[in-house]
Amino acid sequence: MVDERAVALAAMESFPVEVRRVTRAAQSFNTIYRVETAGPSYALRVGPTLQIHAAGTAAAEAEWQRALVAEGFAVPDVVLTSSGEPMVLVDDADGRARTCVLFSWIHGRSMRTRLGPARARLLGRLMALLHDHPVRRDVDVLHADKVLYWLLPDRLGDVPEHGKVLTEARDSVQALIDEVWAGHEPQLIHGDLTAANVIEVPGVGPVPIDFQDLVIGFPEQDISFTLASFGRRDDREEMIQAFRAGYTELRTWPDVSEKTMRGLIVARGLHQLNLSLATAEGPLPQDYLDYHGAKATAWLQG
Repeated sequence: MVDERAVALAAMESFPVEVRRVTRAAQSFNTIYRVETAGPSYALRVGPTLQIHAAGTAAAEAEWQRALVAEGFAVPDVVLTSSGEPMVLVDDADGRARTCVLFSWIHGRSMRTRLGPARARLLGRLMALLHDHPVRRDVDVLHADKVLYWLLPDRLGDVPEHGKVLTEARDSVQALIDEVWAGHEPQLIHGDLTAANVIEVPGVGPVPIDFQDLVIGFPEQDISFTLASFGRRDDREEMIQAFRAGYTELRTWPDVSEKTMRGLIVARGLHQLNLSLATAEGPLPQDYLDYHGAKATAWLQG
């Protein structure tokens, strides 16, 4: 088993900070380490060996976040290496490169722990602010012009009992995405602004984190990604309306039909399901597969 803490310690040698302590803080797709110094604390993100993002993602992430910080937005700042790079590559014990990025530590509590309609409204306002402050489009990141845009194989057809309906739904919502992209100019979007990626900071408010999934796309797609995260809640309709109310306090809601938004939400579900299928170490829970199968069936039946 690879000692990721050894990777983290090696990575910190490239940053202009004097490290006192490094402890693991969280683990999901990436592993996050809290780095304590004589002064501020930092968050070091150690990426997995699997590369699902474009090569320029870390650079684009740093450019956008540093631009937001310069404009006075409360987001984690990206700490450049001693040589001025936004990331450092460190080989683990198996000789596999791991991408490491250092951020300022955000002191607060995850919005996910107390998520309800009131916070969904704040989430909508936060997304509107980000949509009004994108950076340039000519960055080396993925384009969300496909249902499955991560650098992963398509595994939807492999799902027992549901493979056929999942692939049919994929093709159906792809046609909607093609319409969204036809003749319009996309922009950089966060790509995963869910409550799990927002920290509530006392005296500051909600702070967006984890810009790694940023892609070139459209505001309606970014919105659909967040709305999809409400999907299994009993109060999801109230959550959607609260999110929309918050968004429209600051910005006009995208001019798309209810059917298109519903299709984009289905597309997000398929996208996330395929990520789980491609990265899971064992079988996925049957109720999770049944849920996505039912969503795909409902979409196709209109």
